[in-house]
Amino acid sequence: MKSLKLKEQKKPKQNKLIILTGTPGTGKSTLARQLSKILKIPRFDLHKHYLKVSSTFDKKKDCYVIDIKKLEKVLSDKLKKSSYILDTHLSHLLPAKMVFVCIVMTCSDLKELERRLKKRRYLPAKIRENLDSEIFQICLNEAQERGQEVVILDGSKRINLLELILGLRKFIP
Repeated sequence: MKSLKLKEQKKPKQNKLIILTGTPGTGKSTLARQLSKILKIPRFDLHKHYLKVSSTFDKKKDCYVIDIKKLEKVLSDKLKKSSYILDTHLSHLLPAKMVFVCIVMTCSDLKELERRLKKRRYLPAKIRENLDSEIFQICLNEAQERGQEVVILDGSKRINLLELILGLRKFIP
C-alpha cells in the first residue's frame, strides 16, 4: 500500500488591494473593470458602499464625503476573503501595507479630461477643481508621499493591457 505524501503547505499569501487613483475622469473605473476581468480579482464597487464609508453628503459639491478610516475598516473585513481592485480618487490615502500596487491614472490631454467631466454633468466649479488637481498631480504626489508602490498610466492614451498585466506581476504574488 502506498503511503500518502501530503504536499508541503505554502504559507497563504496575504490578500491586498490593487488600487487605481487619479483625478475623476482619467479612466480609473474603465481600467479597473478590465483588470478585474483579466486578473479574476473582484472589483470593490465603492458606489455600493457609500452609506457605510461616508461621513456626510456635501450638497455644494454634490458628493459623499468618504471617511478613510471607515473605508479601511470595510476593506480590511473584505480582504480576509480575497484580494480586491479598488478605484477611487481617494484610494491612495489607504495605508500602503494594504496595497500591492497603486496605479495612478493621469490625463495629459486636459481638453479631453474637461470633455469627460462635462459629459458627467459636473458643475463648472467642480470641473475647475478637478482640472487643477490634474495639473498639479495631487493624487500622484499624495500617493508617493504615503509610500505607495506607484505605476503611472496616461488615460488619454491607449493602454497596452498585456504589457500592464506583465508589469503588475512583479507586485502581485
